[in-house]
This record gives sequence, C-alpha cells and structure tokens, in this order.
Amino acid sequence: MAAIQVSSPNFTEGREGTAVDRIVIHYIVGTLAAADATFSDPNAGVSAHYGIGEGEIHQFVDEANTAWHAGDWNFNLRSIGIEHSADPSRAPTQDTYNKSIDLCATICRTYGLDPQSQIVPHSFVVSTDCPGTVDIQAIRDGVSAIL
Repeated sequence: MAAIQVSSPNFTEGREGTAVDRIVIHYIVGTLAAADATFSDPNAGVSAHYGIGEGEIHQFVDEANTAWHAGDWNFNLRSIGIEHSADPSRAPTQDTYNKSIDLCATICRTYGLDPQSQIVPHSFVVSTDCPGTVDIQAIRDGVSAIL
C-alpha cells in the first residue's frame, strides 16, 4: 500500500512532543482531486495526513508532523487525519473503505492504537457533519478483524 506523495505546505513541523493516540476520520465532500487542490493551496490553511479515493492513497503531511485537520490544535498534535472521497449524497466506495482499513491497521500497529476506541470521527473533536456518509464502525471493525 504505497501512498502517492502530494505535499501540502499547510502543516507544523513536529508534534511538540505529543504522542499519536488517535486517527481522525474525515470526508472530503468531493473527490481526492479536490483534496489535492485544497491541501496544496498555501492560502487554504488546512491539510490532512492522508486522502483516499478513486483507487489511490495520497499522503499530504508526514506522520511525524502536525496536519491542520481537526479544528482543535491539541487534537491535531495527537492525531493522524485521513480524508475519504465522499460527500453528503455519496458514501465512500468499497475500494476506499478497503484502503482506509489497511492504512488504519498499519497506523494502529505503528502507534499501538485500539481501533474501537482510538479511531474517531471528526465530529468527535468539533461540532461538524464530517465525516458524514463515512461508516466509522465499518472501518473500526475492518481494522479489528485484521489486527
């Protein structure tokens, strides 16, 4: 599962000594190309570590650095943000779910995370409709099944 590097200027180097203890699940409200365009724009002021959709995984920010995705600085420091190609009327495809499950399993192994409690929806962090049509429990259960 190789991620395609699509660098974002919107991140903070390092994590201020904070350990990663969460994965935050988002939806793009569009396609992966929309995330590429937004996260590549230095004026956007937002990013995520990964985006998944249309058969690809893109990495925007290195996991060692802080992406600007959760709407809460302390949560940004402690989490890895993953965007999913979907919108209010379109759920992610099964391929997007499969890639997300594989990526989340790798991250859970790397950081010793429990998928049932440490993979959280963006709405857990701040008041938002995000991740909308993304089925968080399906991701949690898929990761649990392969760990």
